[in-house]
Amino acid sequence: MSKKAKLIIANSENCSDLYWATRFFVPDPIIFFEIGGKKRLIASDLEYGRAKKEASVDQVISYSQYQKKLRRNGANKIQELDILDALLKEERVREIEVPSYFPIRYAEALRQRKYRLRPLPDPFFPERQFKTKAEKNEIVKSLRATERAIQFAIETIQKTRVRSKKLYLGGTVLTSELLRKMMELKMMEEGYLGRHTIVACGRQAADPHCIGTGPLYANQSIVLDVFPKSTKSGFYGDISRTVIKGRASDRLKEMYHAVQSAQKKGISMIRHRIDGSKVHQAVQQTMESKGFRTGYRNGRPEGFIHSTGHGLGLDIHEPPRISRLPEILKKGTVVTVEPGLYYEKIGGIRIEDVVYVTEKGCEVLTKLPRQFEV
Repeated sequence: MSKKAKLIIANSENCSDLYWATRFFVPDPIIFFEIGGKKRLIASDLEYGRAKKEASVDQVISYSQYQKKLRRNGANKIQELDILDALLKEERVREIEVPSYFPIRYAEALRQRKYRLRPLPDPFFPERQFKTKAEKNEIVKSLRATERAIQFAIETIQKTRVRSKKLYLGGTVLTSELLRKMMELKMMEEGYLGRHTIVACGRQAADPHCIGTGPLYANQSIVLDVFPKSTKSGFYGDISRTVIKGRASDRLKEMYHAVQSAQKKGISMIRHRIDGSKVHQAVQQTMESKGFRTGYRNGRPEGFIHSTGHGLGLDIHEPPRISRLPEILKKGTVVTVEPGLYYEKIGGIRIEDVVYVTEKGCEVLTKLPRQFEV
């Protein structure tokens, strides 16, 4: 009777499924396969010793040693798929489940060897969504590092002086680039890698994923969205705050309070078995009830133009989603709640916190206070 295998060929620096399955960071592609719950790696001599010590798998197979075995049996020009093929045949495997991102060149080579490949929808390991106590603790550690970086940024903004509407730190104009660099260096010193950290001011803040460039200005909203990855555990943090150096206009204040109210509403609804689309709808309705419509102006989207939240873990964006599309939230998952409002002529406001879904509600994991006018 033929068996079924799960197969990943990737590097775990970029493939979260592979890292989750093995807890082994490797920069080059490595072969992972699982048959009947037994996890195995085929490792080169470069990684074999480290894999034996560090990888959470049942067996680490030496590429070179198995190569020698096949040569003794008369094979020549042996490559990695020849070894995988031999191992799968030993286990009588004919069907292979692969992730959606599985390389097509390997897929074609395996099909030529008469294997049946079945791509699985994301996530490849559905159980990745449900965080263990240890995984939850690692996310919390990443959140604390994120909070320290944002608090540092806010304190830096507070220290600035205003000249010709620009913010000056000593005799230097404080720019998005400079503040981003300062934050990312601080996180790096603590073992967290921040990339594409958002420091967007004024009209730039009206584009949710604009990372920001140029001088920071007084009396304009500054969106700080920080999402570093732990170099040790691989887990992300993700928090957004919006601040203003000086005084906010009445309209910006109204926007801020609308976003704050919408986030409070969303968090109050999150619990096991809630449909995320209902949470998203309530969040949007809260902001619309305060006069902030979502639609198009001059061909450009404005208002609440993104989803309410997303799963957080070994990927910055992972299931489940809280959006207009139906998706049932379940206990044990970790999600962001990040409503925002974006208008080209006014700027942008976003507040983002992270929660852990429980049976009857959710636990807010973020502890960073909110400040608006600083």
